[in-house]
Amino acid sequence: MRKKDEVRKFLMIPVLVITSFFLMIPSSRGAEWVLGTKLSYESNVFRSMDNEKGDTIFSAYAAYDRSPSGETRLDWSLRSVISGSLYSSESDFNSVTGTISPGISIHLNPSWRLNVAPYFRGKAVSDSEQSSTAWGTRATLTQKWNSRFYSGEYYNYTDSNAEEDVYSYCENAVGAFAGVNWTQAFFTEIGYEYAHGDSFVSTARSHNSGHGQGHGKGRNHGGGHGRGSHKGFSSAFNKLVIKDTVDRHSYGINVGYSFSKSLLGALEYTYSSESGSVGSVVNHSALVGLEYRF
Repeated sequence: MRKKDEVRKFLMIPVLVITSFFLMIPSSRGAEWVLGTKLSYESNVFRSMDNEKGDTIFSAYAAYDRSPSGETRLDWSLRSVISGSLYSSESDFNSVTGTISPGISIHLNPSWRLNVAPYFRGKAVSDSEQSSTAWGTRATLTQKWNSRFYSGEYYNYTDSNAEEDVYSYCENAVGAFAGVNWTQAFFTEIGYEYAHGDSFVSTARSHNSGHGQGHGKGRNHGGGHGRGSHKGFSSAFNKLVIKDTVDRHSYGINVGYSFSKSLLGALEYTYSSESGSVGSVVNHSALVGLEYRF
């Protein structure tokens, strides 16, 4: 019975997202349907401190996106997304995610805009211990300096509750980005993000810090979002996984090209490093994506 309750819990938000799609089929001004695919590579999918392993991931998503019209000072936005990811080697990480995010947009002046959007997310993972529900809020301030140059800053809060606490986390993140529209079709963008909060690492070595090793597949002592290191063995990682409080720095570059009004292509690269009392983790991520809007 407990397993059925877990399935209902993790599928609740994706079902709500699907329902919202049907409710909003009568399109409002500024609303679009979006279909997209991504092919990406992660250099450290295990988040390992001592034995990095990369993998290729194929992702596809469908979304309903209602953006502010820009014609009024106060407007609203709504984005609902269903996505799926398949890993080339590590099938335990395959997942389906549903997210819904309503928002309020305020035009502070003709060039500055503030958007505040809470979000709710449900994620079902093949390794059910990583399945989770999450909520959070994102506030983004954007500036359009002229027809070419733009920039923005944001704050993001996330509270994610996974089936096993070692994968649960609370995180506060701040970031900034700047971009150039070289032509009507071609743009480049750079970004930086700093985040502080809970995370986890994996290691093939035994580890003596924390609150003692749990038993079974990812089991650990302690519950909730407690501070300190919780740890346990995960059969999906085939390693010891350890929860810790970390600081993460991420640097990214994004190149986009609009083949038409509806079809957009993108190339992205992100370097991230995080460190805590347990150790440090580095990851390189690269992706190519296509998105069609209608």
